[in-house]
Amino acid sequence: MNFPSEAIPGTEILKEGSTYLYFGGTAYLGLQRDPEFLEMVSGSIRHLGSHSGASRVGNVELPVYKRAEGALATWIGSPSCLTLSSGFLAARLLAEYFVRQGYCCLFSPNCHEALLPPGSARQPSWDSLVRNLEEQTRENSQNLPVVFTDSVGGLKTPGPVWELIGQLSRDCILVVDDSHGLGISGPDGSGSWKPLKALGFNELLLCGSLGKAMGITAGIIAGSVVRLQELQKTPFFAGASPAPPAGISTLVQALEKGIYRDRLEELRSRMVFFLNRVRDLDFLTYQEGYPVVTFRNRELVRHLLKSRIVITSFEYPAEGETAYQSRIVVTSAHKKPQLCYLADVLSAF
Repeated sequence: MNFPSEAIPGTEILKEGSTYLYFGGTAYLGLQRDPEFLEMVSGSIRHLGSHSGASRVGNVELPVYKRAEGALATWIGSPSCLTLSSGFLAARLLAEYFVRQGYCCLFSPNCHEALLPPGSARQPSWDSLVRNLEEQTRENSQNLPVVFTDSVGGLKTPGPVWELIGQLSRDCILVVDDSHGLGISGPDGSGSWKPLKALGFNELLLCGSLGKAMGITAGIIAGSVVRLQELQKTPFFAGASPAPPAGISTLVQALEKGIYRDRLEELRSRMVFFLNRVRDLDFLTYQEGYPVVTFRNRELVRHLLKSRIVITSFEYPAEGETAYQSRIVVTSAHKKPQLCYLADVLSAF
């Protein structure tokens, strides 16, 4: 059942005069309808304008980008950061960059399509990835192999997969899409950089969308100063418009005011409250502290809908096939009575 919506939904969706609770999407910190956050966005638009279509390598420069990149690097813990117009572009820039230079590239089973150039294929399993990486490390003395992976596991293993990544040989360049980690995973929600950096890989690059938990239209790449300087010279970076400056300015303000930190504390409290009420339901899959609960039963989707609860449930296209996804997403904006009702409906299934 599709739900046309005239506005981005918060915790509720209105359809034909009826109100449905909404536990879907990716706005983990609830910022898409947050009054304080929206006021910062509107103020930034009035000050900076709605959009900048000029290349970042042009002769007119907006200082807000470098200011934001410095703030993000400090927050994430990386030496340097680069912002782009989207997380998909950030991931594809990295994939194209290494493939075109002739690196041996390996793609994890949970690798997002953005990291997967045409003609490439995911490894069938993590064991296969570990073996193939070890073989490439022994045979290729010219360039280090590059491993591309997501930081989270998806439908089967929602939440960070740092332990799986830790099985890999450290003699590689590790490229991680952290779109579903930034803002909610790692120390203070700063994402996967610090936990993965501690594993000691030869080189770490992190990319991702800031449009999930962090509420703005932008992408990011984090890594060494030298590597990011090289990426800025690519046609992918020079030929693309940057992220809207108002969103970038809002990001800086939200970091400085501690809004992301405060909303994350609220989210973690909501998740503890909710999971304590559904722990006995063995048809649900989740990871402690991560705000996504998954399942595979289509009848449960219909059961929830009859109780006026909408979740994320659709056929997701992947490499010419489709994968059915059902995700319950808890956000900072959900109230305890809403979570109690969801838990009761699930328990009644």
